[in-house]
Amino acid sequence: MRALALLATIAIAAAAAQVARADGDPASDYLLGEKVFLPYDAKFPPKQAAELSGLVAAANRAGFKIRVAVIFSDYDMGSVTTLWRKPHTYAKFLGLELGFVYKQRLLVVMPNGLGFNWPRHPTQAEYALLGKIPTGPSPAQLLAAAATAVTRLAAAGGVQVAAPAHVTTPGQRNAHDREIILAVVLGVLALAAGARYLIRRARRV
Repeated sequence: MRALALLATIAIAAAAAQVARADGDPASDYLLGEKVFLPYDAKFPPKQAAELSGLVAAANRAGFKIRVAVIFSDYDMGSVTTLWRKPHTYAKFLGLELGFVYKQRLLVVMPNGLGFNWPRHPTQAEYALLGKIPTGPSPAQLLAAAATAVTRLAAAGGVQVAAPAHVTTPGQRNAHDREIILAVVLGVLALAAGARYLIRRARRV
């Protein structure tokens, strides 16, 4: 009966997502091309978010294919709010949504727990591991749970990964880009000033 209820819930959510595809769950759209989904409504610590992205990228480079959806609130569920606070069910649903382009490991992190999906693979061992990882309602707690889960899942799969020692946050990248633009502008102005000086000097000769 529980299995039938689970399948029914997924089927209803899938139908709702098809009807309102434009407003479907954001994670299913974002993870088609990216490896980590972090909703915009949560104020995630920039450094911690960058570390998670770096960790997931490192795991994938090492051959441990995984994508991560961090869900902060029911708003992040889009049209499938019925799956809010149901990480196991949502992981299955999200796996189906991504299935035509991505068929590898998928981790879902919610305030009340973690979900995991890997098509055509048993997941009992992964859930036994994930059940020992605490999570919580704050953005920092969600990121910490996600990072711990990725590290432990990879280790269980024989892959040792760690967050990069040095990460660059979006704010730091923007500041660096502004510095480069400023340097280029100053360089152009200096060249222009030098050219004007040479032209004036040539006219005097």
